[in-house]
Amino acid sequence: MRQNLIRLAMLGTLSLAVVVAATACAAVGRADGESAAGEPSEDVWAFYNGHFDTDRSTLTEDERGLLAILDLRQEVASGGFDSYFSGWGGNTAVDALDALPAALGTEWADVLRDAMGLLGSPYPNDPDERYEILQSRDNEYELDALDARLNTLEATSDVDARLGAALAGLHP
Repeated sequence: MRQNLIRLAMLGTLSLAVVVAATACAAVGRADGESAAGEPSEDVWAFYNGHFDTDRSTLTEDERGLLAILDLRQEVASGGFDSYFSGWGGNTAVDALDALPAALGTEWADVLRDAMGLLGSPYPNDPDERYEILQSRDNEYELDALDARLNTLEATSDVDARLGAALAGLHP
């Protein structure tokens, strides 16, 4: 039941994120699919929306990695690492961690690795187990600090354009 409620909330948040991303691109004159540097890029949020609730096992490892990064960004933006780990989005954390260095840099991977470390080793694959661990520990300060670190990284560059260029490279 909790997982269904989280999915419904996520769908609503995703719809808002797609609208915001489309509005932002139009506002800066990039509705034609160009990145900030004028390079062609694919709309990563349209790609995400198309694969949000589907079986990702048929996708390439690189495509799954990009989707996992978008899961991370979406969940942390809507509720922080606590939300990310408590829900199904955290199921893709390992894929995101593998994809982050090449797609966005080691700083991004460091933040996710530090956040995953709060849950112990090995990283728990089950969202209910992650939720229980989060509830049993007093780590709100650490989670808030990790949220802030990720938000700072989000603010330092046009992440959508960088991921769009990476996605375009996968679909020449």
